[in-house]
Amino acid sequence: MKKLNEIKPVWHSVIWIVAYVLLVNIGDWLSELMGEPQLATAPLLAVLSIVLFIYVRRNGWLRYYGLRPLRGSDARGTLLYLPLVVIAGMQHVKGLRSDLDVAAVLLIVVLMVCVGFIEELVFRGFLFRAILANARLKRAVLNSGATFGIGHIVNLARGYTGLDQIIQIGFGVLLGIVLALLFAVTGTIVPLIVFHTVLNISGNVTVADSGAELAMLAVTAVICAGYAAYLVAVLRRRGPDAEVQSLPAPASVPADR
Repeated sequence: MKKLNEIKPVWHSVIWIVAYVLLVNIGDWLSELMGEPQLATAPLLAVLSIVLFIYVRRNGWLRYYGLRPLRGSDARGTLLYLPLVVIAGMQHVKGLRSDLDVAAVLLIVVLMVCVGFIEELVFRGFLFRAILANARLKRAVLNSGATFGIGHIVNLARGYTGLDQIIQIGFGVLLGIVLALLFAVTGTIVPLIVFHTVLNISGNVTVADSGAELAMLAVTAVICAGYAAYLVAVLRRRGPDAEVQSLPAPASVPADR
């Protein structure tokens, strides 16, 4: 896999995406057999998260893919991530589900921590960097964001309705573009993992309401458009983060210290 990342980084990203999707579907199938949602999916994704972290760390790619300690300057040019706080907070307008016990909530939390970590590393880390290695920043942002959103079509296999699927894809594309821009501005995916985790937990512990979610999609579109315009202006004014701009590709990236 390391050699593949050096010579064909996009295919390296695709293989990890496919592995992740397959593992989610296997986990959901096993969970259904066990009669408890996410019971098998959560531990399977926990194992995948550990494997991914060890894989990236062992090859010295932590900084390259944005997995580094936070710096005071990371919030510069991000509006303190407040638009993301608003987007995640909107989920709670729908109200909390009443059918969840403590065990179910803990399972959701474990699962969504893993999903947040894996998806940010794979889409904002592997895929974004792979495209950026051979293309302009604009293409890396748009292609990785669109792939992230369209990738949610696999939820059809998880029983999502057509309307739910449209909402998921729309949400995913909009957020994927904004999150890619944030990585370009800051050089870190750590705050993005936190946001992704909180958003997914909020979506799973609140009441499902397609009407409210369509309205939130419209509001999210407005917020994302404004936030994306601001981030593009930041990039035009000062360029991408130094590590995004200057760190070499995996073939020659120095080991993390």
